Amino acid sequence: MWNKVSLLFWFALGTIFGSFANVLIYRPIAGLKLTEPRFSVCPHCRRRIAWHDNIPIISFILLRGKCRHCGGKISLRYPLVELSFGLSFLVNHLLFPTDIALAMDAIFVASVPALFTDFKLMLLPDYTWITVLISSFLINLFHFKALILLDALGALISLGILFVLKLRYKDGIGEGDLFLLPVYAFAVGITFMPFLLLGSSLGGIVYSLLRKDRLIPFGPFIIFFGYLLLFLRVFLYV
Repeated sequence: MWNKVSLLFWFALGTIFGSFANVLIYRPIAGLKLTEPRFSVCPHCRRRIAWHDNIPIISFILLRGKCRHCGGKISLRYPLVELSFGLSFLVNHLLFPTDIALAMDAIFVASVPALFTDFKLMLLPDYTWITVLISSFLINLFHFKALILLDALGALISLGILFVLKLRYKDGIGEGDLFLLPVYAFAVGITFMPFLLLGSSLGGIVYSLLRKDRLIPFGPFIIFFGYLLLFLRVFLYV
């Protein structure tokens, strides 16, 4: 049974990773390298942000959502992402064994930035599908070993479907999707794989109808339904 201190630790650790995720979100969209500059800067005045102004959630509240130097508004996205990470880490470690919780944490950290970059840039970073593949393989190996071959078959089926669509609609399916969908299909297992295909497809269709865009960022819907179904799978069967 977790005590309050332990739960507070995982929540706080989650917000720290949420702050890191904000870097992975902001810099590619702003056209910056992930490693440069080496420290956080205000997107308005480019002044360096001191450590005490960079504490997840707390600094945003104390600064009233503004830069200390220039008064420029800080996007509400920053504390919301940090809060979502804190809650995700908290729930994972409250409900699941430590090994699964850590794997779910890793998948969340790698997936959330990809949601934003794919919507903005039609770009899915390689670290997302690699992290999902490694983490889900460990989960399957230690908790769903009897189904691992069927889960791999489900991943191959989803890849085959996506490859056929890629041949039919060359610009409609990105290369990143060809990696992301199969690894999430493997993660959710063959039982939930059809729901992943259905949910992500419907999400993309609704998005295209609302935006009337020819190009659809398929990745965010794979990630949303993939993580949701993986969480459901682990919650129901572990």
